[in-house]
Amino acid sequence: MRLLVLVVIGCLRLAFTASGQSSVSEELSPRALSLGGAFVGLADDASAALWNPAGLFTLKGIHIVARLSMPSTKTPFDISGGAIGGRLFSIGGALWYGSRTIKAPTPGEQSLAVMAAGAGVREMMAAGVTLKFYEELQSGQRFRGTGVDIGLLARFGSWVQGGLTVTDVLGTWLAAEEGTVREIPLIVRMGAVLKLWEDRLRLLGALHLARQEELRTIRFGAEVRLFEGIALRAGWNGHEITWGAGVGIFEILQSDFAWHADGWAISTEIVFSK
Repeated sequence: MRLLVLVVIGCLRLAFTASGQSSVSEELSPRALSLGGAFVGLADDASAALWNPAGLFTLKGIHIVARLSMPSTKTPFDISGGAIGGRLFSIGGALWYGSRTIKAPTPGEQSLAVMAAGAGVREMMAAGVTLKFYEELQSGQRFRGTGVDIGLLARFGSWVQGGLTVTDVLGTWLAAEEGTVREIPLIVRMGAVLKLWEDRLRLLGALHLARQEELRTIRFGAEVRLFEGIALRAGWNGHEITWGAGVGIFEILQSDFAWHADGWAISTEIVFSK
């Protein structure tokens, strides 16, 4: 316990010494979006690679994911992405690629490639690491850089589960050929989920900390599984209300929808050999 406290304190100190801009990674999972981004304590699907890599330990079978956006007429960007993930013995992993095309006010592009793995012990505690490759085109300059996230996940009985993720923990700098350099912010994400009603109702909460005031948020989410394969979701991402739904068929095909201020997002996931 003392070691865990020291790790958290150390992460918080790091969080308040970073600066920069965030990435497209939070927007690649419609399910996490609809839950207000309070996903670090749950992280139980392939998007755990983006939120808490320790959660990849819970994957079963081989997962293939495709993500598209249906932006409103006022949305200044388009987002798309895809992933493949799965678990072998006690190690889960995932590969992701996502991109955002910015249309206004200044055209640009952002892309992110992710390699992540998580391992655990008896589904009670897990740890994971994510390697991220950034590429951005802004004002005619192309920036590239590499970042590392680390994550922890712990289950306390059958009702409560908690998670901790530190993003870009080693310090991430994006450099352009022209010599311009900028930093990606380190963010500490702490969260928990309360599982009720035979795990049909999940209440989520998360705290995101960073040096930049605009990145410090308190997030909430709720997921209700009314019937087999049907879920309703809502959340608060610190700035606005989000909501969405999920529809699945025999745990083989899963589609998730999310709505937020920038329009609709949708993903389809196929699971093999579960």
